[in-house]
Amino acid sequence: MNIKQRRAVVVITVLGCLFISILVFLDKRTTYTANLDQRTFNLALVGTIDSLEPALLDSHPEKLLAAAIYEGLVYYDDESKSIKPLLVSDWKYSSDGKSLTLNLKRKISFHNGKRIEAADVKRAWENSFSTTKEWSNISLFLSIQGSQERLDGKSAEISGIQVINPGTIKMQFEQPNAAFIFMLTNPVFWVYDTQDKVEPAPGSGPYKIKEIRDKQQYLLERNEKYHRGMPALGGIKAQVYAAGSEALAAYQAGGVDYLDSLPLNQLNAFKENPQYKKLLITKPLYNIYFLGFNVNREPFAGNYLLRRALNYGVDKDLIIDEVMGGSYRAANSIIPLGMAGYQHDMTGYSYDPEKAQELLEEAGFPLGEGLPPLLLTYNQDPGHQMVVESIVAQLAELGIKVKLQPLEWNYYKKQMDEMNLVFFRLEWKADYPDPDSLLYSMFHSSKVGMGNYFNYHNSQVDKILDASREEVISQQERIKLLNRAEQIIIDDAPALLLFQSSAAVLAGQNTAKIKLDGMQMIDWYEVELLKPAMEKDAEGSKEQEKV
Repeated sequence: MNIKQRRAVVVITVLGCLFISILVFLDKRTTYTANLDQRTFNLALVGTIDSLEPALLDSHPEKLLAAAIYEGLVYYDDESKSIKPLLVSDWKYSSDGKSLTLNLKRKISFHNGKRIEAADVKRAWENSFSTTKEWSNISLFLSIQGSQERLDGKSAEISGIQVINPGTIKMQFEQPNAAFIFMLTNPVFWVYDTQDKVEPAPGSGPYKIKEIRDKQQYLLERNEKYHRGMPALGGIKAQVYAAGSEALAAYQAGGVDYLDSLPLNQLNAFKENPQYKKLLITKPLYNIYFLGFNVNREPFAGNYLLRRALNYGVDKDLIIDEVMGGSYRAANSIIPLGMAGYQHDMTGYSYDPEKAQELLEEAGFPLGEGLPPLLLTYNQDPGHQMVVESIVAQLAELGIKVKLQPLEWNYYKKQMDEMNLVFFRLEWKADYPDPDSLLYSMFHSSKVGMGNYFNYHNSQVDKILDASREEVISQQERIKLLNRAEQIIIDDAPALLLFQSSAAVLAGQNTAKIKLDGMQMIDWYEVELLKPAMEKDAEGSKEQEKV
């Protein structure tokens, strides 16, 4: 055998071995992929699930699970801070901002196979409006013409929701509402088939209900005809735990791919634990925790200096470190970190006891003299109690006396709705991912008693917020208007801003593409389970958001 022949034999042998190796690798990959396709994703939820109907969703576990089953016309893209089409192909506001027309994508079906048309959207929305028990949901509809008549029982429909043709739906507003496209991300606007008598009604999401076991375990199967493509998970098994400690134990035992709630007292330990810190996902949420002042009641009426003094007199970071386990961040603005319009250079009110004393003196209460004891009311809860007790101790150092009044939640909420509270605790969770949800809902004078629990009236703020809803051409200009309103509100100090809350969750070892947005929601279509044999190679592609 000559040299050329020997070389040829060697090359053929090497290629043959390489070919066999490739076949073995592909066979293993196929096996892993096949197993992955059959593997159910284990989701641990802490709390209760009473309903999965979009109109009746109340708790976060309910919303998170229902998000795998139902969809809205649009969705919020957390990275670009913008609205993207989902069940619609496009939309357009009229030039005066008083109408919004949306064109549905064709050939999208509910889980039962029925094609989604504009009439289905109208029926779902009107049904949700009629059956929801939350005023915050009802209020999202009230800018639509005819919604008040429907609420009062004077009409069988909401006249402003108009079916133009099977693929087009149009909203007519009482007043311009540039924020409405963001409101459509709220679960109350998710679409479902009201004509199917199955409960809960069929949606169009990437997964559909297979079985519900005593409201403790929910089995979802893959929607193989999903309009965005085949979902990556074979299914989802959601287990509901009454206590966070039980869910955490299940996670540590290796039986959970995603733990949605980590006990706050465990957070720091997991941040430092080398086994878990890479699996810990934290995300600032669009939630603001604060104390409110009724600005039309003594001693706060007409006394913005006193309200500012109280803001400067509280050390938020001290409370976060000593009481809240580091799970919150100090809030110096109303628009939270992560939301479009957040201003990094907004100073707000930092802890400055000397400034607080100066303002107290200007307000007519030097060293707190002459200021009657303040009555701070809060809904009874061990966590809230520790927060307010810390605030009481800090204000006492300024000479300000504070008495505490804990109330049971339902009675507390009633007192707040009736504007009977003068100094009170409140946490506001954005109903949709836009500054309008915090600024307009809490500080426009039309919302007094319906979100504006401060009795706050400022005609300049009203005009700016109204102008922001009229701005349908430029999102940038709309945000500028909202920022102007925010600065005026902060200067007026109708509230003592405290914290922005954060989510702290744990992904499993083989979980990939879990993305939390500022509303604490997940796009379940994107979630994957990693192939075990390729974990190390895939570590770099795991998408975990850490703040």
